[in-house]
Amino acid sequence: NMIRATMDGLKKEQSPRSVAQRRGKKVSDILPKRDEAPAEAEA
Repeated sequence: NMIRATMDGLKKEQSPRSVAQRRGKKVSDILPKRDEAPAEAEA
């Protein structure tokens, strides 16, 4: 079940461009700025 759920989630993953278009926003509004990224991402 866990593997099936993971695969379903990966299949439904969308690009930032399509999410921004659906929300009527710019991609830069959807994605965090590099300076605002959490500290864990840099480690």
